[in-house]
Amino acid sequence: MNSRLLRIALPVLCMGLVQCTASTTNSSGPPTAFATLRLNATTGVGDSTFGPNKTIVVTDIDPSLIDFALAVAVQPDNKIVVAGSNGLAGQGQIALVRYNSDGSLDTAFGTGGILKTPLASPAMATSIAVQPADSKIVVAALTFAPATSNTSITVLRFNPDGSPDTTGFAAPQGLVNAAIGPGLPGDSCALVLQPADGKIVIVGAAQDGTIVLYRYDSAGVADPGFGTGGKTTATLGATASKPLERTPSLALQSDGKIIVAARSNDDQALLRFNTDGSQDTTFGGVTGGVVITDIGGTLNYANAVAIQDASGAAGDTDKIVVAGHTGVTDSTSDISIVRYTKDGALDTTFNSTGTPGIVTVDVFGQFDNALAVLMQDQAAGTNPMILVSGNTGFGSSTQTVVLRYRLDGTPDPTFGSAGVGRVLAPVVGPSTVASGNAMAIQNGLGIIVTGYD
Repeated sequence: MNSRLLRIALPVLCMGLVQCTASTTNSSGPPTAFATLRLNATTGVGDSTFGPNKTIVVTDIDPSLIDFALAVAVQPDNKIVVAGSNGLAGQGQIALVRYNSDGSLDTAFGTGGILKTPLASPAMATSIAVQPADSKIVVAALTFAPATSNTSITVLRFNPDGSPDTTGFAAPQGLVNAAIGPGLPGDSCALVLQPADGKIVIVGAAQDGTIVLYRYDSAGVADPGFGTGGKTTATLGATASKPLERTPSLALQSDGKIIVAARSNDDQALLRFNTDGSQDTTFGGVTGGVVITDIGGTLNYANAVAIQDASGAAGDTDKIVVAGHTGVTDSTSDISIVRYTKDGALDTTFNSTGTPGIVTVDVFGQFDNALAVLMQDQAAGTNPMILVSGNTGFGSSTQTVVLRYRLDGTPDPTFGSAGVGRVLAPVVGPSTVASGNAMAIQNGLGIIVTGYD
């Protein structure tokens, strides 16, 4: 069994890796529900003022189906929008839930705070962003066509009340479809908004190892100044022995260059693209500009990427932090955090007393997976911290884990109750499995972690 499939969890775990949509109907375990947790931004302690059940809000969209959240965004008014999927195996639809800043369902959004959007093909929302000027919600969903075994990215935009934006975005449909290629239903895609102009950058990856990026303007029109007709590609190479879910992630450096973290065969891969969509073939100082990192395990995953902003120390601007996990044996995996310099070299100032540039974490000696990474700004005059969330456990018993690290790669002992920089969330939902798949910061309120439970 591959540890990566614990990202979405499931009482019956499918053959996939990061995300799978297998049914739980032949399992004694109940289906999962959306789960959102708020932690104190300083101590990491669960916020007992959040939601009607205190600390963790569980939203079971349909008790007979699998509901899981994969993405989260916080609006300027501190409302929380969570995105994921609702359905059975191969039948999922996009699901969004919006909460007020205190964790109560926002009944002004969708139907009672819940919005379900079926597409022509099975789909799950894997990335979300809120436009800061008008609070419109942009969603990227991975769609899978069973007849052709091809995947694509559907980008949709919703008005603040949850209605589709069919006049301002890709009118009259209110969505655009971007082909990826041969894929699996457990693949994912990522989205980011360019801060200067609101353009939308998305990324996916095909089974043949092709990375595919598209850029659209804020009206949903393909950007002719990006690649060829708004599309650009790069090649990582496929794994011949077995199919692997493709789960690339995106981040923007301060100069607008695009960082993509992905997987090449059994190792982490990191690429950079210029603002015009051309690949930066000088990145990392390696031939072709594709940086490959063998963390040390038999299987190495890059599940999420973040950019470390300037922290006041020379050379810290635009460093690249990748979170994932590495397979240690057939029955265990460790969380991994890898930091690179701005230009793609392993950062030897990170974990300088261990393996330079690489931190691995064994939580309980079972499956430990990092699925999200976020830079947390601290008080004025101090360095930011690295937040990582994911899951830990085995098979039908997993729970959400959140870790915080200092910029030198050491755990932050002030985070959590055990003095080891770690928080374990209790399992309180309808299932026996839980995971923290995405994170965001509520300004002045705390750290939001969302996934399933």
